[in-house]
Amino acid sequence: MNNAILRCFAAAVCLLAMASQALALTVTTTPRMVNVSAGTGSPVQLLYSGTESPMNQPNYSATSTYGRFETQSGTLLGAIEKSVTINMVNRRGTAQEVLVVPAKVMAAAMKAGQTRIVFRRSFKPLADIAADETDTLLQIVPSPAAEFGIVGLRLEFNQPAPGDAPRPDSGGRITVPRNTKGLRAAATITYNGQGLLRGRWVVDGQIQGFVTRQLIGGRREAIIASPAFPAFPTFATGLHSVRFEILEPAPAIETPTLLYFVTAEDIVPASARLELATPAGREHLSLSGESRPVFSWQAAPQQAVYLFRIFALEPEAMAAPLENLDTSRPALSARTDRTSYTLSPFDLSKLATNAPYAWQVQAWDGAKLIAASEFRIVVFSGAATDLELKVPLRDQGASGK
Repeated sequence: MNNAILRCFAAAVCLLAMASQALALTVTTTPRMVNVSAGTGSPVQLLYSGTESPMNQPNYSATSTYGRFETQSGTLLGAIEKSVTINMVNRRGTAQEVLVVPAKVMAAAMKAGQTRIVFRRSFKPLADIAADETDTLLQIVPSPAAEFGIVGLRLEFNQPAPGDAPRPDSGGRITVPRNTKGLRAAATITYNGQGLLRGRWVVDGQIQGFVTRQLIGGRREAIIASPAFPAFPTFATGLHSVRFEILEPAPAIETPTLLYFVTAEDIVPASARLELATPAGREHLSLSGESRPVFSWQAAPQQAVYLFRIFALEPEAMAAPLENLDTSRPALSARTDRTSYTLSPFDLSKLATNAPYAWQVQAWDGAKLIAASEFRIVVFSGAATDLELKVPLRDQGASGK
């Protein structure tokens, strides 16, 4: 009888042990070791996988409420209070985390002479299931050798202020007249490592264009312009939003938003168009003659100051419309109260030969644009001579920039 009791007791202990083994959760991290860069908020994408769930609880959740940064000897460097939850379905589950190593943790590791950091999480499932810890080894390396990741994003409009003056800081918001042409933006991206960037420009929730760019290691920064065509819409009055959404790699930062407000007034009244006189469209102008090229136009319908500008073009622009020309960076510009402008020797030094340019004139009454011409293409030939400037710019009624 005693032997039977002992056998039953032993069997019960075995069943309890088996049950205890069944009530186990194992969590692994992928990758187990990654490179991070000192001095930047290095983003690291981690995948947590849970397996070996209890047989009687196939579906449940396991949560880690915070993560710890430690040295390999176990000294605590810091922690982040960010929850990650693995949803277990049929005894398996995964969760993702974009981890940003805090600068103070990186500084503490460097101060302690450590080149490796252990990031540790403990996932706690149901009350009757034991928690499990998982580690990721973070190896501190120079920026070019770090894991590919986006650590910064800045957006800026290209549109200049009236009169082509330097645009003041807009705080992410500008105002433009209705039907403004060529409104675009640029995204300045700061990154670690190297890899393929995929993103898209989005205006008012609508995709404006996709971007795929290979970012090269060692540069740390890349500038990506929004599409030249179509440019941002300005036909509808009101407030509009612009975003550059990063699709790959997953950013560890919040992406900013630009705002622009379109006023009800057109940029130029339809009846107030300046007519260009000379040179003619696609005319070739010599830079090596005794006389400098002269540009002329008809007068505006009222007293005005004229803004004369020349823009460098790509060769293929000779056969393309100029409605969406980027006007943010003219090759040269000048103001005059006359209806003509003669290129100065200083202007000539800015121009390349056998290359297409577009020129345009705007009429301004103070800060109000009252008329504008079309864009006209010219090509400069010959080499600029060392002509002396014999007529002061103020006698021309012009001021070059």
